[in-house]
Amino acid sequence: RKIKYPPKYFLGAAASPFASTPEYQAFREEKKINAGAQFFQTQCIFDMNTFETWLEAIDKRNLLDRVYLLAGITPLRSARAARFMDAEVPGVFVPKPIIERMENASDPKEEGVQITLELIDKVKSLPGVNGLHIMAIGWESIVPRLIQESGIERPPLPTQLEETEAAASTP
Repeated sequence: RKIKYPPKYFLGAAASPFASTPEYQAFREEKKINAGAQFFQTQCIFDMNTFETWLEAIDKRNLLDRVYLLAGITPLRSARAARFMDAEVPGVFVPKPIIERMENASDPKEEGVQITLELIDKVKSLPGVNGLHIMAIGWESIVPRLIQESGIERPPLPTQLEETEAAASTP
């Protein structure tokens, strides 16, 4: 039988603003766009200065209008997790002030939430960023709170759009 809603592919690729120099990474991202990438999902962002420099390098290559960008955000639960991500996860850089905040926190999970909300607030205002990819590794229960407290508006799901369109077309 005929498929009512055939799949529509939206081709994505990983972007790693912190893997090397922002200029070199922008060159790599351009190659991915030329190969067909329609969106990028970045590695976890903890260093806003380098992320902004990477965005500027992407913009200098006139790529921001050619690709959608989802910024990777990961809430930290402990100083140990922050140190691990910084030392062991390729393409992730956790600045010392964030690690120190986690080490000195009386409630590391709450401190991690506050850091995440601060990062989301900064990312939301950056030109060229089209959305977030919240990677709550093993802590998925925190995502609703992050969405609510950050003020992110959640777009309707495709099924909700279909229902809205059907209701609008009914006489």
